[in-house]
Order: sequence, then C-alpha cells, then structure tokens
Amino acid sequence: MKYRLFFIFTVLYFILPMMNILFAYAAVGCMVFPFILLRLNNRKSWCSGICPRANFLSGIRFLSIGIKAPAWLVGKKMRRNLLFYFGLNLLFVTMSTIMVSIGRVDPVDKIRLLIVFQLHFGLPQAFPMETLPGAVVHLAYRFYSIMLTSTLIGIILAVLFKPRTWCTICPINSISSRMLERVN
Repeated sequence: MKYRLFFIFTVLYFILPMMNILFAYAAVGCMVFPFILLRLNNRKSWCSGICPRANFLSGIRFLSIGIKAPAWLVGKKMRRNLLFYFGLNLLFVTMSTIMVSIGRVDPVDKIRLLIVFQLHFGLPQAFPMETLPGAVVHLAYRFYSIMLTSTLIGIILAVLFKPRTWCTICPINSISSRMLERVN
C-alpha cells in the first residue's frame, strides 16, 4: 500500500515527453528496474506494488465493467504470444534505430501504436533540442510508442475486466515468473 501514489509516474511519463521527448527514455527504467529488484530480493516486488502502470490501472477501477476475463486472454499462450510480440517490437526498435544511426533511414518522430499504426502527429515539444542526433530522437519516440501501446491495452483490459488484468499478461511479469521458476 505504501506505493499507491506511484501511478503519478505513469501520468508524468506521458506528459513530460511533451516538454522534451528525452523523458521517454524513462521507459528503460521500467524495463530494467523490475529485474534488478527481482535479483536483489528474489521476488516480484515490482509487480507486487511498485509498478506505476499497475498502480494507475488499480486507480481507474471505478471505470471497470468487471466482466470475467476469458481463459484464453489470461492464459499461458497469450502471455507467450504477448512476450513474443513485445520482443519483436524491441527488435524492430533496435534495428530501426541502428538504421537511423548509420543513415540508411530517416528518423521517425511520430508515435506508432502496435508497431504498425503511425499517428500522423508528433508530440508537442515545449523544449525541443534540434541538435540531438536523429537516432536519439527516433529511439525516444519508439520507447514512448511501446509504453503508450501497452498502457492503452492495459486501460482497455482494465475497463472491460478487472483493473489489473494487464498485469497477468504483462511481459515483465512473464519474464519475472520464468526467472523465479529457474531459481526455485
């Protein structure tokens, strides 16, 4: 319960990149910090209460219809498929950033949902940094896109089902569970 206010980090994550897209790099912390905690205390501390997205989704429980999630949605196969999808997404992000850095493709300064659907607007930048290398901007937008996509999926699941339905299929949770199975 002491981490309840961590939802503020989720809200800030989507607001601060409007000041400067470099704030989107905070996503790296959300992808790395859970595993540091897992190694330190051999349990899923991140998923148990620290995760800002989980706290945010719990905070919107008043919107939840509360339908029972179908077994296929929260089952092992869906977790595996989602883990594969986000792994593929990270591969695309890495490869496209490398291509931008070597000058093969232009940087994308637009948001993409589900890797495929590019929104036709960027984020407003209150403090733009024109001197940033294209690859730095490109990677920041890709991180923002990943976080926005997964948060939107989480919100949809929270409204239709229980607030933390996303947590059952979250790639971080899936990887953490596998790591704990190997240790124990």
